[in-house]
Formats: sequence, C-alpha cells, structure tokens
Amino acid sequence: MTYKVLIADDESIARDILQKQLQEYPQIEVVAVCKNGKEAFDSIEKHQPDLVFLDIQMPELNGIDLAKSLNTEKLPVIIFVTAFDNYALQAFEANAIDYLLKPFDKERFDKTFQKALKQLQLTNKEDLTNVFDKYSQFFQQFSQPAYPEIVTVKDGGRIQLLKTADLMYIEAEGNYISLQTEKSKHLLYETLTSFEQKLNPKTFVRIHRSTIVNINFIKEIQSHFNGDYSVLLKNTKVLRMSRNYKENLIH
Repeated sequence: MTYKVLIADDESIARDILQKQLQEYPQIEVVAVCKNGKEAFDSIEKHQPDLVFLDIQMPELNGIDLAKSLNTEKLPVIIFVTAFDNYALQAFEANAIDYLLKPFDKERFDKTFQKALKQLQLTNKEDLTNVFDKYSQFFQQFSQPAYPEIVTVKDGGRIQLLKTADLMYIEAEGNYISLQTEKSKHLLYETLTSFEQKLNPKTFVRIHRSTIVNINFIKEIQSHFNGDYSVLLKNTKVLRMSRNYKENLIH
C-alpha cells in the first residue's frame, strides 16, 4: 500500500533532509512540500495526505493552529518537527505524540516513522480522532499564544483562513456572526459569546450585546447625552457602544 506524505517546514534544509530520509521507504509518495502554514493547509485540503511532517514554528500559520483547523473526519497522522526543550519532549512522550527534534539523525527518524506507520494501519477512524485529542491536550499546555491566530470560515466549497488580527469587529446576525475585515465580510455559524471566548480580551472588547470590536482599529470614542457612546473606527465605520459595556473601554 502506498501512503501519501506532505512536508511542511519553512527551513529548506529541514525539507531536504525529510525528503531524503523518505526516499528509503518505497511505500511513501511525497505529494507536496510546503514552505509555510497557509500553503500547507491548502495542500492538505487538496491532496488529503495520510501522513504530514509538520513544523511548529512557521510563518502565516503555525503548525499548532494548522493542526487544530484540520477536518477530523479526514485527519492525517501528524509528525511534529519541533525545537521544544527536554521538559516538553517528555510531555510528548507521555501523551504518545510523534515528534522529531531538530536536528535529528536517521535512527531517530526511523523510530518516529515506524510509530507513524503503526498509526496509519489503524482502521478505526475513532482511533485517529483520539490521537488528535491527545495533540489538542498537549497544545493547551504548551501552545503560545493561547488564542488562535487564524479563524477558518467555510465559503461554499472553499475554506478561507482569516488572521484574527485582521478582524475589525464581530457582530451577531441571527444564528450567525459576521466577521468584518477591512476588505471583506464573512458569516460563521456560531454564537457571539462562544466566539468571544476564543479571542484575546486584551485586543477584542465587547461594546454591545451584539458587537465585539478590535481595539487596534478604534480611532475615537464619542459620547451622547443619553449615556450611550459611538465607537469610530479608522475606516470611518461607526459602532454603537451601550452604557452597560462602556467600562470595557472607558476606565
């Protein structure tokens, strides 16, 4: 049986070493080699690889957020390529997570790869999902920052990746929330309260029961005689801030 493999690492030397090591395994077909997280995410969606060598520190989208964003119905086996210290590596071992510590030798690569092959032989999708749950438990302990840098939004048959920092404000719209950037608007089937818990409270502030704003896009705050306020954004958009939430911005 042939297994499809994807490599994602922003270091060209690391990519070359991984490809060279994999040449010794005839059952492996490298379907994509990616230089950043965004490229890797798109390639995983396109090629549906069985196994992914995933660097943790990558531009545009780090390996941790990428792994969290994957569809667990089609979850590949993941080998993380990392530079974590010994304490973190012990946690990897305790949670039965595969990893490669840079720089790695052939013996270490072969040992890790054999673990991956055993996981690939699992026929029960629930078993693979349990492996992903172990990844998630580990991420909660060691992932920095704690808040996701990327939000995934389904748009027809596509999945778009939005940088959290690019969100100007979020508003409730019935059973959906709208994510507004400077250039586009996206709908997400989620409650505003649930989405708020995923955002860094130092950056995103609730100003109304139906509105959250990114303070980095605020130009000024205007007061009104009735006790309410208006929040003027840098793009001239005006948002209403109710008196019940003014202390979130005005101290």
